[in-house]
Amino acid sequence: MAKTVGAAEDIRLTYPELWARATACAARLRGAGVEPGARVVVETGTSTAMLCAALGVLAAGAVLVPVAATPSVRPDSADNRRVTSIVRASGAGCYLTCGDAVARADMLATAGLDLTVLPVEDVAAEDVAGAEGPHPLPPVLPQQAALLQFSSGSLAAPKGILLSHRNLVVNMWAFLRRIGLVAGRGVTWLPLSHDMGLIGSFLGCLYGGSAFHALAPGAFVRDPLRWVEAMSSFGATHSSGPPFALDLTIRRAERVPARLAGLDLSALQALVVGSERISPQLCDRFEAVFAPYGLRRHTLLPGYGLAENCLAVTLRRPLTPSAVIAADPERLEAGRLTEVPAAASGQAPARPLIGHGVPLEGTEVRIVTADGVPAPPGAVGEIRIGGESACEWIVGSEGRQVPARGPDGLVSTGDLGAFVDGELYVVGRIKEVIKHAGRTIAPADVEQTALAAEPALLGAAAAVAVARRETADDLVLFLEVLRTTGQDEQARLADTVRLAVLRDFGLPVQEIYVGRRGALPRTTSGKVRRLHLAEELRTDRLGRCWNRTAQLATASR
Repeated sequence: MAKTVGAAEDIRLTYPELWARATACAARLRGAGVEPGARVVVETGTSTAMLCAALGVLAAGAVLVPVAATPSVRPDSADNRRVTSIVRASGAGCYLTCGDAVARADMLATAGLDLTVLPVEDVAAEDVAGAEGPHPLPPVLPQQAALLQFSSGSLAAPKGILLSHRNLVVNMWAFLRRIGLVAGRGVTWLPLSHDMGLIGSFLGCLYGGSAFHALAPGAFVRDPLRWVEAMSSFGATHSSGPPFALDLTIRRAERVPARLAGLDLSALQALVVGSERISPQLCDRFEAVFAPYGLRRHTLLPGYGLAENCLAVTLRRPLTPSAVIAADPERLEAGRLTEVPAAASGQAPARPLIGHGVPLEGTEVRIVTADGVPAPPGAVGEIRIGGESACEWIVGSEGRQVPARGPDGLVSTGDLGAFVDGELYVVGRIKEVIKHAGRTIAPADVEQTALAAEPALLGAAAAVAVARRETADDLVLFLEVLRTTGQDEQARLADTVRLAVLRDFGLPVQEIYVGRRGALPRTTSGKVRRLHLAEELRTDRLGRCWNRTAQLATASR
């Protein structure tokens, strides 16, 4: 059977058909003045034409700059301000849109940007393939730039990660070897503007000769069970997603169990989980819920990665038990990852951390202290990366290109972690940790305690450190509730959560805000933007979707 590539409710192409359309698209781009090395912005929807266009940009020897498609063309919308900043920083001269090209061009012109805007559907039209015979392609060298991917930009303007063809090939080769994605069948709902969707799913399937099926991200958000249904009907062998996606899918499955009848997940070999710290309990819950439908134990693969290394840095192997450490909380807060057999009476409970596997081939990972000195095994420090997958250049908001690596030849990640028995354990983000009485506490640990206090009512939580004092941070909690709640119930919820955090961490919670489901701001990969929330608190610009509980408004007086 020929491998196919396509999106939900869209046409499917065999690999020869895909390549014919991609090379024809490359010829169209060359005819529009796109030269090798030029940067081309592509709105990443999930249509088959868009997939052809993205591949056509690479085939033309140009640099692909992916952005999320935005339905609105209002220049003052947050999404379009982000798009405008990316276009300006990238220096792109061509923009491929999934929407109205004239309206998009006008929006960009309003921002002072003059570039060629073309409709994706025209550039990658089905009738282009073969209309003019074979299309010669320019030679592409390994060191040439292939992809300029911009970060989420939680506070500042987005920064661009410039990746070469060598970076991508080395990382995809190692990633596919680790998870066995060769001649398989991949399914994704992840935005193709993000590395997990674009590189890990689409380009990874192409590189490994696998069939590929894409759902629109909005389809998953509206109905998370569409993801597992697509994996079942497509016979998926591989997929991926962030932890919050697992939680949403579990909750939906528990509400409508009848939808699970007939599911068959027995073909699934690997479901990569990444983008934020992973709860071992969440992995166990997901596998338990879907085990009756063929999901094998240890199919979920915790991994660590970031755009500066294309995609993956460390990853476990399929169907192998995960390593879980019950971390001593006091030693963890002091910067040491040490396992305890069980929490002693009267002490804070151990904090379970799941291993994220060992480094991929071609990637170097080093843990360093605050002074930049290599840390011994078990010591918590900053994760730094190097090797052939790690990027060499960063593009700033003004388009200036600067080296990505420091004097030690490594890229700083801003993440905290430790190696134990050769396996990487991720603790949190340096800029997001909560400092209190000489202790350093990861927000994810506080959030797990908060969620466990009211699991039936809470959908998500964010623990935010707000620097209001010199000696310690104020801890502020944001809680997403799954249903409508009144003021009395919110006050009770806040009190329950506050006492749970005080019990487990000895931390006073200064303020608690309650919001509806989906109120937490997230990046395109699903990470909660804690720094954004802290900045909104500091500048008194918190949105109206949050209600500060009356009880805690006076609790710290």
